[in-house]
Amino acid sequence: MIRVTFDLLPGGNEQRVRTIGIMEIANVVTRPDGTADYAVAMKKTPPFSGALRDAWRKGRVTSNDAAINGALSGEDEEMIVGLAEGHHRTRRGVYDLLFRAMKACGLEARQ
Repeated sequence: MIRVTFDLLPGGNEQRVRTIGIMEIANVVTRPDGTADYAVAMKKTPPFSGALRDAWRKGRVTSNDAAINGALSGEDEEMIVGLAEGHHRTRRGVYDLLFRAMKACGLEARQ
């Protein structure tokens, strides 16, 4: 799993840092061609830790009792859940995955 934390540093001051959001990304399936799909949960309200766990409790991600295996895309007042599909695990890096995750959550349509 990958966790991206969004912190606000007022005036660039590390001592005044506060978390304003979190994104967790978990692999749900890997294919023989090197591509994979990822469940994405973006938490908009505190507490920020455990975004994917909260999504699972709300029935927004599915599990086979061993690992997350799917996501039901959507948004509510606390979180956004999406499914980033077709990311190539060896040809593309973590920033490409982050971009796909944000697109899967519908953020590109908010411009």
